[in-house]
Amino acid sequence: MGISVEKQILPNNIVLVTESDASVRTAAIGFCFSVGSRYESEGCRGITHFVEHMLFKGTQKRSAFSIACEFDRIGGYANAYTERECVCLYCTVPAEHAADALDVLCDMTEDSVFNLEDIERERSVIQSEVMSSLDDAEESALDAAAGVIWPNSPLAASIAGGIDDIASISYEMLYQWYQRFFVHGMLSVFVSGAADTSLLVKRLSDMHTHAPYCSSVFHLPVWHAGLSFLKAPFRQEQIFALFPIPYPLDERRYFAYAVLNALLGDTMSSRLFQRLREQDGCCYSVYSFCNFYFDTGCWCAYASAPRKNSLKISQGFFEEISSLCTVSNNKIDISDDEISAAKEHLCGEEIICSEEAEYRMKRLQRCLSLNFAFRNTDEILSLIRSISKDELIEAIRSILSFDSLSFIIYGPSLSESAKMKIQHLFDTYVKKSSVDN
Repeated sequence: MGISVEKQILPNNIVLVTESDASVRTAAIGFCFSVGSRYESEGCRGITHFVEHMLFKGTQKRSAFSIACEFDRIGGYANAYTERECVCLYCTVPAEHAADALDVLCDMTEDSVFNLEDIERERSVIQSEVMSSLDDAEESALDAAAGVIWPNSPLAASIAGGIDDIASISYEMLYQWYQRFFVHGMLSVFVSGAADTSLLVKRLSDMHTHAPYCSSVFHLPVWHAGLSFLKAPFRQEQIFALFPIPYPLDERRYFAYAVLNALLGDTMSSRLFQRLREQDGCCYSVYSFCNFYFDTGCWCAYASAPRKNSLKISQGFFEEISSLCTVSNNKIDISDDEISAAKEHLCGEEIICSEEAEYRMKRLQRCLSLNFAFRNTDEILSLIRSISKDELIEAIRSILSFDSLSFIIYGPSLSESAKMKIQHLFDTYVKKSSVDN
């Protein structure tokens, strides 16, 4: 297909990864900075996200309006997001405008102005964003769940910070954080599409010297297992079943977890969806996902439902997960057809998403951060389909142990009777898991 991936480290330490594809007419460019909420400490919570917002507020050469216009008038778009371990500033544009778009991103990266009036205006915007998230039951519950499974760890802190955190961040703090982690910190640039690599290299090489790329080292968060009831002012319960993912993580294990996730909770035909929504009719929203960080991760099943259905959902979670936990003589209660369907679901998603330059750009970033090989779509499809039943069994054994389960119910208070019944279920399955193992 004429697609090739190349990684190079420029003299100023910027890592450039390009996936050239002459068959398309678009280009996606992503600047990934090695900083996020996990890098923050008390007194500066939310500062990374605040800086991300300020990148769009103007540079020495461009006003905020000029930045917006440069992308809008070519039919492209620019955006950014902050996560726990990275910030990504990115754009997707017609390939003929890739060099101009790159210049804007470079300018935002090393020459943003941080005008005091803009800071105060954006402070109010971010506080409004935080309040919106506090009004969102699911988003609030996800933050609360992170605080339970990784107590007292920066990994569990809210990415945007709290209202008071945002209020306490000064101009000096913001600008120093920007200089340290954006202007001179570790920077990886990912490009997918029909961009001219030689032009990219030339412009990026003119940027400041950045810190050499390396894997960040943190205090390993301690996993907290157990049953937790958290009171919250929402009408429905948010229910989580979380298990830690053991590290180190290799590429085949990553995709084995993806297959497991697909058949257990990530699809409409998955076990949890069919059991809790279609069979029991006790919830509207139910799904599962994996989170991967530098040194740890978790698998999570989630459902949202009225308080009266909490016991039924808890029982459904325990029974469906337990059905996979009992592995004897390398046999599991999963048919070959079910495994094949989960793989083909993942392959279908990969094919559909790979039509977009932005997705392929973010795929490059994922591979670098997890230290995986850079693969094209066909290679990834072959890898997914090659995951064996034995590898799936090993993936199940490695994470689905009730000894490490953190089961969280977040929402209106349950009756003492309901709590006792859920506690009994939890204790029963933990004990059963210990006996089976």
